[in-house]
Amino acid sequence: MNLATSSTTSISRRNSFQLLVYVASVLLISCSSLYSGVRAAANNDLQVIYAINAGGYDHTDKYGILYEADPLNVGTASDYGNHLLIIGRVPQQDEVLYRTERYHTSTFGYDLPLEGDGNYALLLKFCEVYFNEPNKKVFDVVLNRQHEIVSNLDIFAQVGRGTAHDEYIFFTVSRGKLHYKDEVSDIRNNVIRLEFIKGTYDNPKINAFALFKGDVERIPRLPAMQSEGFNTDDQFEEKRHDINGHSSNRKLKTNTKKVMEDDVEEDLMDADEEVEDEDNIIDDDEDVDSQYDNEAGHDDLDDLERERRNTKTSGPRHPDPYASEDSTIMMPVIVAIGCFIPLLFCLCKL
Repeated sequence: MNLATSSTTSISRRNSFQLLVYVASVLLISCSSLYSGVRAAANNDLQVIYAINAGGYDHTDKYGILYEADPLNVGTASDYGNHLLIIGRVPQQDEVLYRTERYHTSTFGYDLPLEGDGNYALLLKFCEVYFNEPNKKVFDVVLNRQHEIVSNLDIFAQVGRGTAHDEYIFFTVSRGKLHYKDEVSDIRNNVIRLEFIKGTYDNPKINAFALFKGDVERIPRLPAMQSEGFNTDDQFEEKRHDINGHSSNRKLKTNTKKVMEDDVEEDLMDADEEVEDEDNIIDDDEDVDSQYDNEAGHDDLDDLERERRNTKTSGPRHPDPYASEDSTIMMPVIVAIGCFIPLLFCLCKL
């Protein structure tokens, strides 16, 4: 009897333990599923799939986005933008994304990995660091070898020199197809191609780019351009201001001279009616015109001289390269004269 009771108790304990293990497993699986669901929901907000700092090294921007070092070996990696003092429209810590770039003398591009179906956004970062006028660098950008996502991009015409410019491209992926606006293309091996097309004006380039998935409306964007115009270097702005001011002064003087000439003509007509000696009046008027021209000419010369004094140079004055040659040429002459004088003195003593 005791044996049977003991066996029954043992079986009950074993069943209770198995039930406990089963319940714990169910709870663990439920928690894991819940965590996965929460993580998926969080990732659906905005995921960074791929980000590259073209022509540069790793960099994490102020939003926490890690831009990896440029893996490409095609074309030229350049840090020419480092000579600029500032890059407009971006915080100082993220200027590095616009100072380095990759360009090529022909079409080049990157392979972008995808992560399944969903909404995607492609952020392209550009900055003109070399040219000082539009129509010097113009190119297209093509996605997946078919979709022209940026046409005739002229960075300087958009924002000027030394200023950040971003392009935002939105597309969807569904069942192996890429949908961009009204266009559809096939996706192979879950990879799409981003290409910068060589055009007539100089070489295509890219400073940095990032591929996002999820709530793409939340991708970081640049602030709006300021109303005062392009962010060019101070010397260029000051020089243009001086030139415009000088032109305005010349225009004002021209208008003043025209009004004065009209007054002189009216005086001549009145003088013809009242005075018989017309030649004397004409001579007087010519003297007035000559005096005015001389004064205007002196004013123009004064303005030009003032503008020349106010012009800022781009750096310290360079030394005269021929100065050292002149001193080298004169040195033997000076030495010869120095030796000849004591010799002449000794000869005179003899």
